[in-house]
Amino acid sequence: MSRFAMRLPLAAALIACVAAQSLAQERQEDETQSGRLEAVAATELKLDLKNYNGELRLKSVVAPGTRVKAGDVVAQVDAAEYERWLVRARENAQLAEQALAAAQDATDHHQVTLPLQVQRAQRDFERATEALDFFRRKDRDNRIRNSQMNLESFEFNIQDQEEELRQLEELYRGNDLARESQDIVLNRSKRRLKQSKERFEMQKESHKRFVELEIPRIEQDMVAAVDGARAELDRLKRMQEKGNFELVNRLVRARQGLEDARKALADLESDAGGFVLKAPHDGHVLVGGAAGNNSVQAQLRAGDRLARGQALATVVDTTRLQVTFTLPARSRAQLAVGARVNLRVGADAAGQARITAVGFVVDAKGRISATAEIANGDGALLVGTKVNVDLP
Repeated sequence: MSRFAMRLPLAAALIACVAAQSLAQERQEDETQSGRLEAVAATELKLDLKNYNGELRLKSVVAPGTRVKAGDVVAQVDAAEYERWLVRARENAQLAEQALAAAQDATDHHQVTLPLQVQRAQRDFERATEALDFFRRKDRDNRIRNSQMNLESFEFNIQDQEEELRQLEELYRGNDLARESQDIVLNRSKRRLKQSKERFEMQKESHKRFVELEIPRIEQDMVAAVDGARAELDRLKRMQEKGNFELVNRLVRARQGLEDARKALADLESDAGGFVLKAPHDGHVLVGGAAGNNSVQAQLRAGDRLARGQALATVVDTTRLQVTFTLPARSRAQLAVGARVNLRVGADAAGQARITAVGFVVDAKGRISATAEIANGDGALLVGTKVNVDLP
């Protein structure tokens, strides 16, 4: 047998050994679950204000790592402008109440007076229509005839005066007695006749103007009065049918304004309780937000300017910790919510934990997530510690 032939079985055995060792290592890695401990309850205390937006400064905060009980004061905030904001909000609420009352009064008054206005407009329209109808049927002709009769009166008067003057002249002709008296009477009659003829000519011009200009103008004014009365009546009826849009809008805006002002005041009054931040549960205090906090450094100090929504402290309950880890999807059947698993810190046992959640979504590596919770009343385990999870 050649030397090459002798090497083939040896190589095959070596490859098989390496494969078995790799598979064992892969199985061991699959069975080793790990994660870092974190607090089940870790609550950030934020400057949660609804309305106040004035200056905010940190008044006091407990030292990092301080152990607190639920309800203990953790931080206090100084809001120097709060009282001024509160006074202004109360004034705004009072003004909004007055605006609503005025809008309601205007609406109520309008609802009472509008029907009366419609009735008056209806009467005005009917009277204007009746007046125009009467003018066209009778009054126009009567006025023209009256002017004509005035002309006739002047004409008849002139005729009477001319006849009277002829009779006087006939009477005094050839009679020399009382010559001076005759002249006086005749001259007076002549002057009266002359003035009457002048007035007659003036009256004829007035009559012509009256018939050609005044009468049409009177009719035009009466037609315009009818049209105006009709338009006003139609406007008021539409307003009555649809309501006064402007008053309705004013009332709606006033109600909304009062609602907004009252809400702003209530929100501002509730903000007073946000200037004192208390622990929601037992735990240790991180000064500032939880992200990147090493638990010994104070991210904030008294006098620092603050912003709404800013995290001033974080209360961490270290008596209950949890770890989130991943495991092969094929091992999911080994776990169920409530099952017990052992935790280790390196080779040292850390205690038993209870499974609180088992995932059902497989990641790209074929693994799922699970969470286990462990009691830590003695504080032996620290947040952030890496632990291994031994499956049952």
